[in-house]
Amino acid sequence: MTRNMRSRAVRTLGLLAGFAICTSATSADALWPLQEYKSSSIKTPFFNSLGTSSFPPADILRGNGYPTIYSDDGQLVWQGAEGNYSALQPQMLDGEPVIAFWEGVVGEGFGFGHISILNGSYDEIHRVTLDCKEQDFVTVFDPTTFSSCIDIHESQFTDNGTILVTAINVTQADLSSVGGPKNGWIQDGLIYEIDIKTNEILFRWSAYEHRAEVPMSYDIAPLGADGAGSGKNKIDPYGYPHFNSIAKYGDSYLISSRYMCSVFFLAPDGSVTWHLHGRYGGDFNLSLDTSFCYQHDVRFLSQSAERVTLGLHNNDNTEFTGSAALTTGMVLKVELQGSKKVTLERRMWDAAEPVFAQSQGSFQTLGNGHVLQDHGATPKIEEYDENGTIVMRARFGFDSTMQTYRAYRYPWVGRPSTKPDVMACQTDDDQTAVYVSWNGATDVESWKVYSGSRLKTTAMRNGFETTILLEKLPSNDTIVVEAVGGVGSGRRSGSIRVGKSC
Repeated sequence: MTRNMRSRAVRTLGLLAGFAICTSATSADALWPLQEYKSSSIKTPFFNSLGTSSFPPADILRGNGYPTIYSDDGQLVWQGAEGNYSALQPQMLDGEPVIAFWEGVVGEGFGFGHISILNGSYDEIHRVTLDCKEQDFVTVFDPTTFSSCIDIHESQFTDNGTILVTAINVTQADLSSVGGPKNGWIQDGLIYEIDIKTNEILFRWSAYEHRAEVPMSYDIAPLGADGAGSGKNKIDPYGYPHFNSIAKYGDSYLISSRYMCSVFFLAPDGSVTWHLHGRYGGDFNLSLDTSFCYQHDVRFLSQSAERVTLGLHNNDNTEFTGSAALTTGMVLKVELQGSKKVTLERRMWDAAEPVFAQSQGSFQTLGNGHVLQDHGATPKIEEYDENGTIVMRARFGFDSTMQTYRAYRYPWVGRPSTKPDVMACQTDDDQTAVYVSWNGATDVESWKVYSGSRLKTTAMRNGFETTILLEKLPSNDTIVVEAVGGVGSGRRSGSIRVGKSC
């Protein structure tokens, strides 16, 4: 996908994050080439994007232990600090685009942390927390305690200034229905709706407290499976039910349970309005090619009293089943009345490069009927047109070396509060090379280069780091670079001296 990066103020984010968690470089990661720069210490995997799209030019937001934004031609736009991140997604708050993500301590498929919300300057403007002590949480790390117990899986905003999050609480439970001990232990799955600005809890729902409507027998994951736990003690609780997405429609909640292979629609009072099981149908009748399991990122694409249309990422594999099933994007029409039939409207996969992802992933509908799909544990995203034809595929690592959670395209203007970074040195062919970058800036058009007070040249911006060649300058000369165009126009770098050798 190509475009003139220099003249666009608005880009689109795509996310390879919301991870399960994306890790920073390991020996395996090193097999995939990294982008490195002279003016910045940032190192990030090359984002190899192939194909063309009729969808407006876009940026890709991803993570590899860092929250990261790429342009859709593979150029880095912004990389944040290293950490444990998840549930990273761009959203709107008070009419402005923001980035929300989870950060905290990671366990085996879960975590305990908070949600940070960053503005266009990449400053944290809100921090959403869930008080562990106040909510009587017990964790697998007991007696270690945490200040906030939000789980890694969701950070979805509502139209009312609230956020939907998941949480897990180690709870004693009868596991005899799934072949476990009567006095066993589970990871109870909870969902919360929290006011973003006040941290007030507006809704709380527990799977175990509603076990009459959501029985443990719905679970597909066997006791003792990787990540599911044996349930014999609170150090190794059964991973029930592993909620991985929540969305609010009106006053009701749509939730996805990975290990139950189920989608539940909850009424405002917490009762289950309907249940769709991806293996057995639940309240509905599955038809040809509508089976799914271990799914992620379930959302309504349309909704009425008679029927709903669901989009989901169907990675029907786990750590304990292996990678046998083809990973696809699915659009399902569900009749809420009458026949209660489930029919397949669309299924998307890359026939040339099929994916068999074990975990994570996302499904985002774009304009013109396009769909963006991320494959989680497999470091690849794809874009499909309205006919299901793949128009873009992108990789950012080899299999089993990188992972992510979701991927998004979204309008974004970066206006960093930092200064541009610059480095200058003398080359072997008697020139001076000036390297300039500005982490997070999206709409710089060109760079002015000053030596002392003299304007030496103006050069068009060319990707994350622009290389500008001048005549040879003395090694004690000072260089300052100034951004031209966009919201940061006129911002200058600090003054640096020309190095003796590049």
